[in-house]
Amino acid sequence: MSGKLRITVNEAKYLKLIYRQQYEKLCKVKTTLLARSVGVRPATVTEMLQRLAEKGLVKYTRYHGVKLTEKGVNEARKLLRKHRLLEVLFVRFLDYNVQKACVEASKLDYYASENLVNTICRTYGHPKNCPCNKAVFCDERCRGEAKEERT
Repeated sequence: MSGKLRITVNEAKYLKLIYRQQYEKLCKVKTTLLARSVGVRPATVTEMLQRLAEKGLVKYTRYHGVKLTEKGVNEARKLLRKHRLLEVLFVRFLDYNVQKACVEASKLDYYASENLVNTICRTYGHPKNCPCNKAVFCDERCRGEAKEERT
């Protein structure tokens, strides 16, 4: 098995949600909040958090909530970068409204390759924000590829 971390679609959904709550809304993230957001029972959330903790992506303390680890933050940012760049494509190229772009990006972001996302990023001049005005996280490899193509 390679050193690349493998996460499932559901794990990705939780990582993005936890990141948004912890870093963008500055909320304490508890299982009840996650259960309401995802539409599952708190026990189901607890199982998922335990799996994410085993992978080193979160630090989960029963009755106290969950926080992303550094590794979890990095994975969540990769996923959110994909999501937000897909939103850029849908709004700028396909003329979707912002809300529809977000819904569609949520269906596809997990599956988008790094190559596709970097191509979208370069095509739109490395946007700093998505149509929702959330930060599009930088990927130095994307900028490096753009420099190599110019030379």
